[in-house]
Amino acid sequence: MNLRDNNIERMANGTFDVLIVGGGINGAVAANALAARGAKVALVDKGDFAGLTSQNSSNLVWGGIKYMETYEFPLVRQLCMSRNHLLRSYPSSIREIRFFTNLDKGFRFSPVLLYCGALLYWAIGNFFTRSPRFFNTRQINTKESLINTEHSIGGFEYSDAFLYDNDARFVFNFIRSAISYNCTAVNYMESLGSVRNEQGE
Repeated sequence: MNLRDNNIERMANGTFDVLIVGGGINGAVAANALAARGAKVALVDKGDFAGLTSQNSSNLVWGGIKYMETYEFPLVRQLCMSRNHLLRSYPSSIREIRFFTNLDKGFRFSPVLLYCGALLYWAIGNFFTRSPRFFNTRQINTKESLINTEHSIGGFEYSDAFLYDNDARFVFNFIRSAISYNCTAVNYMESLGSVRNEQGE
């Protein structure tokens, strides 16, 4: 009997503390965390594990820089701490990446203001990544000669992180780890409901 058939049989005949529906990154991480702590976990997905991850993923592991504009600093802090944790915990899969932004005349914010925002973003993230850098037009021409700087008023560079490894493989590694802790995981199985009997099972 293969692993899938064995897990289907365990799913049909067993009782579980937790049923997790959906084998994307959130379900996979939750299954691994709970199973590692001794919970009897069942994980099901009506499609393949990480089936929609690759379709919708940019592979970006970011600290939420766009939320700086709306002053959602607690959210930015939370996202930055999560990004930093992933960088520390999975160095073979998550790596730092630099982003460069060129600003043209007439942009709604000045380059200096945006650079200060990038510095604040870096500080909110506990200075974990490389520091932001400001570039004038001459420096942009030297660093990135392919960029048209005819209307440029400067730019800046900052860091976030990205998933270097295959995103579906990254998810499945959590599921595989959960299985090693006796999680019962079955894909192409749809959950239609759950029942608790008089014994509380």
